[in-house]
Amino acid sequence: MRRLTLILIFSISAYIVSGQNNTNSPYSIFGIGELEHTDGGRNMGLGGTGMALRSNIFLNLSNPASLTSLPAQSMATDAGINFKYSNLQNSTNSVNVLNGNISWAALAFPINRRLSFGFTLNPKSNVGYKIYSTKSLDGTTLSYPVTYSGQGGLTEASASIGALVNKRLSIGLRSSLLWGNMSKTGIDLPPMGSSITRIDNVSYVGLTVKPGFQFHSKISEKTLLTIGGTAELSSYLNGTSNLSIASGSSVVLTEVNRQDQLKLPFQGGLGFALEFNSKYLFTADYSRSDYRQAQVNLDVKGLALNESYHVGLELAPKYDVQRLGQTIRYRIGAMYQSGYLNVYGVQISSYAATAGVSLPIRRDRNSINLSLEIGQQGSNKNQLILETYSKLNISFCLWERWFIPRKYD
Repeated sequence: MRRLTLILIFSISAYIVSGQNNTNSPYSIFGIGELEHTDGGRNMGLGGTGMALRSNIFLNLSNPASLTSLPAQSMATDAGINFKYSNLQNSTNSVNVLNGNISWAALAFPINRRLSFGFTLNPKSNVGYKIYSTKSLDGTTLSYPVTYSGQGGLTEASASIGALVNKRLSIGLRSSLLWGNMSKTGIDLPPMGSSITRIDNVSYVGLTVKPGFQFHSKISEKTLLTIGGTAELSSYLNGTSNLSIASGSSVVLTEVNRQDQLKLPFQGGLGFALEFNSKYLFTADYSRSDYRQAQVNLDVKGLALNESYHVGLELAPKYDVQRLGQTIRYRIGAMYQSGYLNVYGVQISSYAATAGVSLPIRRDRNSINLSLEIGQQGSNKNQLILETYSKLNISFCLWERWFIPRKYD
């Protein structure tokens, strides 16, 4: 019965993830939208770290090499939901918005003593905005209203395998299918004549590959050091777009099946985790992706080098090796991203602080992970928009014993 419940939870979560739209950020109008961070419930409370995290209790979706830490004869599912409350403001106006949706769905299990497998479905980016503005009427001092709106984004489905090279070194490989649709609409309402509506739908599909490694070793009797890294290779997404322009209710221009191509840049990162007495953990990550080498033709004002810094601290003061599934864990963290967009000479950076807790369910490895992220994105400079947000994430990590032969008398 529990196996059926796990599969049902994963299937429903996966279906919702593939159709979600979870942002109202005006910056999602540029590039491929707002990039998502979906590395697991534990990671979210630790400032988004994960390169060097290993655990036999929690899934780490950041590094495929971490799969080798799964306990034998087990299967884990992890699904997360989030709620985001944002305040958007410029020099004259302010608005509050609320979003919420499934953030990821994952399952993993060991194949044998050295190999483990995992599958993940999560959003890669989100597009969702509605902007009201004005345009000047040529040859006059008059202006008229215009509306820009968009929705969609990219979804990622990944299959991962982790291999234990020896007792200290693990390697992993993740292969992902990216696909999605981005729909952008512009409506002009001139004072004379009919409204002009421009609808541009772009669909993308492509593959990415992400290898990773983790090396862990004791540096003292009670202290464990883990070093990890990943490298998401540069990849191309093939696209097809349909453009339609209408004047009033009459379509004046249609371009169907225009071919397009989008190039995503190489992204690499390194991190470490220092664990003391299984009760205290400090972890830090650094990653970078140079979007100046990308090819993205979606209303981009400028692409930039995106550098990310993440740190996290976990405390398990009542940890007992015999009762590991019953231990409450407390987490804090922080993150900073320089941002991959440069709009009107301003790089759209973001920073946030996180706090989280892991609550055990019954007397086994199952747990509920709660995290709160409070941060800012953007700027008020050059008539841009500053977003201040609070994001609550709730994830459920559920374990089941599998592949155990039944005994009969």
